[in-house]
Amino acid sequence: MIWLTWRQFRAQALTGLTLLAAAGIYFLVTGLQMHHTYTADLASCTPLNSCDDVLNQFQHSYDNMFHFTELLVLAAPALIGMFWGAPLIGRELETGTHQFVWNQTITRSRWLSVKLTVVGLASIATAAVFSYLITWWAGPLDHLTGNKFAGPTFATRDIVPLAYAAFAFALGATAGLLLRRAVPAMAVTLAVFIGIQILVPILVRPNLLPSTTRTFAVNQTIAQQARGFYTNNGGAEMYLDGLPVPPHAWVTSAPPITDSAGRVVAASTHLDCFPPPAPNGGGGTAKAGGPDLTQIATCLAPYHLHESITWQPASHYWPLQWYETGIFSLLAAALSGFCFWQIRRRQN
Repeated sequence: MIWLTWRQFRAQALTGLTLLAAAGIYFLVTGLQMHHTYTADLASCTPLNSCDDVLNQFQHSYDNMFHFTELLVLAAPALIGMFWGAPLIGRELETGTHQFVWNQTITRSRWLSVKLTVVGLASIATAAVFSYLITWWAGPLDHLTGNKFAGPTFATRDIVPLAYAAFAFALGATAGLLLRRAVPAMAVTLAVFIGIQILVPILVRPNLLPSTTRTFAVNQTIAQQARGFYTNNGGAEMYLDGLPVPPHAWVTSAPPITDSAGRVVAASTHLDCFPPPAPNGGGGTAKAGGPDLTQIATCLAPYHLHESITWQPASHYWPLQWYETGIFSLLAAALSGFCFWQIRRRQN
């Protein structure tokens, strides 16, 4: 049965190995170049104590490559589910080749368990290689940004991609079993996986662990700790920029400034606190920093305004990685169990 599974899967496996080898060469060549450039830039700027501009330029030069590479790794589980998971059962049911196996001495459960185990382990191994490569490759850029919680960054680093691959593969296999056709199962797998990848960072991940919320009063004291003040939506919303939160924390919520009753305060209701528009007429959105920020905050202080920030501390990174890995692993196991239940009750 293992030999038969390999015969049926070898085309996808060889294609995957080819793509993985190409990706490995890409990561190795560009990664070595990036690490060398980063080390050289640090060596040149550290004695002069002027690394900000040099490192900003380094980060900017690799921005496009960084986003492309994250997208490549983020797409890997979806492609596994589409091209490895969905046809695994769906194509056999569509062409009727499953009848030949089921009429032999091999049981349906053994037939399914071998398929899910062999291809499932290959899926997880592939995701593990991609995760290791990008975690090493993006090391200098991750160190500069310090934002490991960003959506694509969190989803492509360390152990979470392995669970994504297992889930996407099980999702594809389940879709193929239910739809009995490979192409529709591939489309459903892609749509569901993309939907979950959008919803989880927004609705699930921020609530897996207790977060911290702090309310900052808009006054002269807090203005000395913030970087600036800006408005949004034509002045309908006001914000303090750069409020003091712990280093590398994941800010999950930063609503606009509100009054003591919780109502959003528009800049137009406090125009006397803002500097006049520029002579060229470019004013309209108030933006200030330094001394102007202190003047604005001092003027707004009597109105008892405040801004609340909610965040996950940097120490929650690995617990969130493990929690999310566990969730998607359980989902993959549940889908696999459903496949066994469904295949046993299916009539010839």
